[in-house]
Formats: sequence, C-alpha cells, structure tokens
Amino acid sequence: MPFFGHKTRHEREWEEVRSTAQDDLVALGDDIRSLDIDMEMPGVSADAKQRYDQALQAYQRASEIFDKAKHPEDLAPVSETLEEGRYAMAYAKAVMDGRLPPERRPPCFFDPRHGPSTEDVQWAPPNGAPRPVPACAADAVRINDGFEPHGRQVSVDGRLTDYWNAPRHYGPYAGGYFKGFGGGGMLPGLLLGSALGAGLGFGAAGIGDLFGDGGDWGDGGDFGDGDDGGDFGGGDFGGGDFGD
Repeated sequence: MPFFGHKTRHEREWEEVRSTAQDDLVALGDDIRSLDIDMEMPGVSADAKQRYDQALQAYQRASEIFDKAKHPEDLAPVSETLEEGRYAMAYAKAVMDGRLPPERRPPCFFDPRHGPSTEDVQWAPPNGAPRPVPACAADAVRINDGFEPHGRQVSVDGRLTDYWNAPRHYGPYAGGYFKGFGGGGMLPGLLLGSALGAGLGFGAAGIGDLFGDGGDWGDGGDFGDGDDGGDFGGGDFGGGDFGD
C-alpha cells in the first residue's frame, strides 16, 4: 500500500502514457478544427468533405476509447484510431489543395502525428544499424540532408525521450499506430537490432534495467495477434519482454 500522497510506479506509468495519448488527441482535434471554416466554403468537393467527416468520426471514437481506458494496454485502440483520423485529414487537405491523395502508408515513424509517411528512408538509432523506416516528407528531407528528424518526445520519470526509446508501458500505445500495417509486429521490426544489440544509447545492461521483466508487447503474447508479428526479436527486449 503506497503512503498517502505517493503514487505507485504503475500509477506514474499510467499517467505518463495517458498524458501522451491525450496530447495526441488534442493535436488531431486542433487539426480538424483548423479546417472547419474551409469546409464551409463554396466549391469544396464532396470527397474532401467525406474525408473530413471520417477524420472527425475517428477523433470522436478515439476520445470515447480514451475516456474508458484504465490501463496502458487500453490505449492501443486510441492510437490506431488516431492514425485513421490522421490519414483522413491528409487526404482531405490534399483534395482541397488540388493534389493527389496520399498513398495509404504507415504513419511517420519519427512522429505519427505527422500523418502518413511518403517514403522509406535509411535511418539508424544511436549505436544501431541503419534500417528503412517510413517517414513523412519533411523528415525524409531532413534525414537525406544529414539532419535529425523531428522525433516524438514523451516523458519518462520527468525526462523527455524519443518515444521509441521509452519503457515498456508505452509499448501498446506506440504499437497501435502501426497495427494496421504489416501486422502487429511492424514497430518491433523497425527497431530490431537496435534495442536488442547495444541498445538505443544505453548499452545492453542499461536496457535491461530500464525495461525490466515482464510479458511481451501487447496482451500477454506476441506483439499483435500472435501469428503475424512474433515476439519482439525472439521475445526478450534486453533482459525482459517488452510488455506487462
């Protein structure tokens, strides 16, 4: 029983990932509201309006799921639904601007809030081997020009870190963004060879300490549905499985 006024580790972890999910919800809501007036202008195509409505519906569904969530794993459907909304918004904006609609691709790996990726780029995490990852147009340009991408930062014990470097309680939420692409194992596949090798800047021992012991990413099995993702590189994420 925790002392009065002191939060347990699980309570702190839940607040961290819940706050991240809430920020992502707010970001999509702001993006949708920014098009409210444009959608009322004459000459807006039915296709653009339909996609805008899809984005709004996705935002509303994600909000409802968020309100009912009690545990980090409950937030996976939130990010999965936010990804649908982000794609719908990108589609609506493209139609309104007279551009070709975006291809249905995974979200930008570096920050899923950037919307659907436009291409795969070669990227290596600190102390990791290069691998192709999906990137939005802006991040693809930055990487190809030799700069760092604009990565999504999340809070871990009061310190900011890239979301792909966060502890296991972020796993279900982060994975939800990529669930509809290549099976539930897509995000672990993108990171394979980095966290399992020298680690993302921590070293093997540090990864073990940071991620601790537990189950696999997701619902007590493989990351995703069991058959289509596999364990995160054979199950263990630096000394413990990436999960609860």
